[in-house]
Amino acid sequence: MKYLALTLPLLVACDPQKIALGQGGDDDARLYADVYTWQCEDRSVDPVEYYDGVYSYRVAMEYAPDSLASRDLPAAGCTAGLDMFPRDAGSGGENIPDAGNPTWTNGDLTGTLANLSDGFYFDDVYGDVQNCTYAEDLIGDGTSLADAGVFSGARTPKAGSLDNIEISNYDESTGLTFGQSVDVSWTQKGWEDAWVQIRAESGGELADSVTCNTGGANSFTVDDDVWALMNSAIEPDVTNLYITMQNTDTVDTSDGQKIELVTRVVHAAVVRDVAP
Repeated sequence: MKYLALTLPLLVACDPQKIALGQGGDDDARLYADVYTWQCEDRSVDPVEYYDGVYSYRVAMEYAPDSLASRDLPAAGCTAGLDMFPRDAGSGGENIPDAGNPTWTNGDLTGTLANLSDGFYFDDVYGDVQNCTYAEDLIGDGTSLADAGVFSGARTPKAGSLDNIEISNYDESTGLTFGQSVDVSWTQKGWEDAWVQIRAESGGELADSVTCNTGGANSFTVDDDVWALMNSAIEPDVTNLYITMQNTDTVDTSDGQKIELVTRVVHAAVVRDVAP
């Protein structure tokens, strides 16, 4: 994770109650720019070439001063139960002081983050619209905030590239079969972290998960050791697989709060709605 010395504007310096927020050591806010990809075709060449293009773009923000939930990857290997795609800001969630609904932009696109619950903001940018833009082209120089109080001006990192994804032994509708070995491979460039998440999903909700740090490798095998961390009693609608590349920065605001800034590109084995 990178730590940047960037001073964002302090809008409420005269209010001691506002100054008291975020004075602990933990991060206070987290901004995600998540691009989900699927297989696209380039028919301008013969033979046709296949590549990963964008089918969804989602921007989310959590604000929980001094009590932001950790979403750190395991240092190595796999960990059960991590929720890497939040739907709320947890019990410590609070709405951002002096901000209504923050706005975001990546240079070409702009939008508004709806306040779905205390401290949680979200925009499903494309909704049902799906296209085949390259993820790194869509993200550009990152996704930045405005109208977000003291966090205005924060920007997520640039994206790297993710290509040539291959997944063995899965069904495009139901995903992985519990206990069956699955080989995954890809090529990537310009990313700090790569991880794989096996996700048991029922009724659109996450029922169980195992998250594995790939340690910089370009391949991973879902084997018996991974399945042993899953709950075999759960009968999900889908056992999905997410291959995720991630770049992260952390910014200190001028009033001592910290915001983590995350850009992720996610290839889902089973393409389905994952919005809150």
